[in-house]
Amino acid sequence: MSVFHSTMSRRQFMKAIGLAGAGTGAAALVAPNFHDLDEVVASGDNLQKHPWYVKERERLDPTMEIDWNVIHRYDRRYMGQCSNIRAKYYGKAYVEKIDAESGALQAQRMKDNVPGFGHKWEALRTGLSQSNKWSVSYLGPEVSGKITAATPESLGVPKWQASPEENAKLVVAAIRLFGMAEAGFNNLDSTWRTKLVAFNEKGSSTGSQWIDTDPANVPPTAARPIVYENVDQPYYTAEKWVIPANKDLNVLYLGGPEPRETDRTYPSRISKSNLVANSGTRNIAFYSTYNFMRALGYNMFGGTGHGTDCFQTPGVAVFTGKAEAARMTNWVISPSWGPRSTDLCQITDMPLAETHPIDAGLWRFCKTCGICADSCPSNSIQGLDAGDPSYDMPPINGKPDTQHISGMKRFYYDGSGCRNYVNEFIPGSGCSACAANCTFSTGSGAMVHTVLKSTISYVPIFNGFLANMGRTFGYGAFEDPEEWWNASLPQFGIDSTLTSTVKSQ
Repeated sequence: MSVFHSTMSRRQFMKAIGLAGAGTGAAALVAPNFHDLDEVVASGDNLQKHPWYVKERERLDPTMEIDWNVIHRYDRRYMGQCSNIRAKYYGKAYVEKIDAESGALQAQRMKDNVPGFGHKWEALRTGLSQSNKWSVSYLGPEVSGKITAATPESLGVPKWQASPEENAKLVVAAIRLFGMAEAGFNNLDSTWRTKLVAFNEKGSSTGSQWIDTDPANVPPTAARPIVYENVDQPYYTAEKWVIPANKDLNVLYLGGPEPRETDRTYPSRISKSNLVANSGTRNIAFYSTYNFMRALGYNMFGGTGHGTDCFQTPGVAVFTGKAEAARMTNWVISPSWGPRSTDLCQITDMPLAETHPIDAGLWRFCKTCGICADSCPSNSIQGLDAGDPSYDMPPINGKPDTQHISGMKRFYYDGSGCRNYVNEFIPGSGCSACAANCTFSTGSGAMVHTVLKSTISYVPIFNGFLANMGRTFGYGAFEDPEEWWNASLPQFGIDSTLTSTVKSQ
């Protein structure tokens, strides 16, 4: 019989936490009667059906508390990465100094063959770069400034017509072929339009040219505002993105796992956040999904990329039921693959059946864990000593926090301190220490992980114990980034079966 850590059988372990036979304790009140771990793993057997331990909540009601009377659209000119915001908290001279020296430090590390930053790592990073004949625009992928996608008219067929449920299933099947794993949908109603659509694109507002400028005075040409007008079709100019005000539209979220092992090379040239899958897989999925939707007869718009879309993308994952909020705040956590996602958000006029927020116990677990904060080299994440999540924003380096918006009961993250640390000490990396060490960044190859996920969902009394177990087992970054080169990894470095129920024949 196979054993767990050579001392306990799988069935014994399941019985110990109340998931086998009649069950014991709190788990027995809510869990199905599984006979073995294979039944647990196979329990989520429908397309995008959550495992039994993941509960669906009401629309726009995530596990993190939100005060809808306070929350408002986020102005990206106040992002912690912006040079003027960094200077506000840590001083202009310091920010200019570390930014000016970061390029030379990165080049010297390559020449010195520093593990994670040497010649072969630079070659690997270069190989991940992409150049496309098309470019991203607010309206979709453009070639020489024009949309070239096929339409029903050009194909000689009528517009595709189906129910919202059928359309949703169609989209999920297609995006999995295009490189994504999950899709979330929600109606772009007044709450989304007035609270959750970003105030503007990021544009060039993070640049050093604005270091002496009050964020409110950064011009619209640098961070185009997203506005609503009574028009039939979306459009953009040099100074604005326009969403039709009176059309029935939907939010479309696409997400999939990024390679865990690239994060585990922290710090390195490939541990950079939003680098590996986002520089390739997301572009493929964006281009392919856009052409798919247009060929069916529907519009899809909103831009794509870090800060160059209409939403704070992690939040959309939460509101469409694909993730929960996390202590580290800059990431959310998917119950399928953890904190590191390649994802994008769009707006479409295709009718789509909504998906709602979930409760997989992830946010509750984050409250008792704190590993991400312990591993953060810049102390930019609130740890266990901060207590419970709060609506009250703590100061950043002694000054009021303007990086976040009010209205969310959460932990807070210092984006300026994080960016400064990267530029000063590990330029060319994006750190990602928090994601690399997150309890949910561990692999899913061991079937017992499915049981552990169900345990945190329904028996939260074990959360502190399981968090400490993660520390004991030493999950997280490689001791030496060079270990990555000897790892036997799947194609694209990801487990593409995480959300699939199809078994090999």
